[in-house]
Amino acid sequence: MVSEENVKLLTACGWARWKTGNENNNILKNYGYCLEHNFGHGENHAGEVCCVLNLPAFPVQGLMILYDENFKKARSYFGRREEFYNAPRTFFRAFEFQTREDFLLFVIAHARGG
Repeated sequence: MVSEENVKLLTACGWARWKTGNENNNILKNYGYCLEHNFGHGENHAGEVCCVLNLPAFPVQGLMILYDENFKKARSYFGRREEFYNAPRTFFRAFEFQTREDFLLFVIAHARGG
């Protein structure tokens, strides 16, 4: 129940909930995760599967930015996040990488002109 005592707290909670949902969804939709593009395609819950597979990518990327030096170096060579996530499509068509680390080292070496 809303009262004079709790109206400020309820307003702050509502604002925080809206801000978190809006900002997270905006990132997932517009900055390399393609959530909206995948959502609803196919039959038999394909949209839900794409969404569920996409959601862990968001916090994992945050951890990689904090702790993976090669990821940070490779990511820094691209201006926008979408460019970094589109690069594997191009590279994987032309080169074979055994591990994620091989790919990151390739990007670092290529960006230096190596």
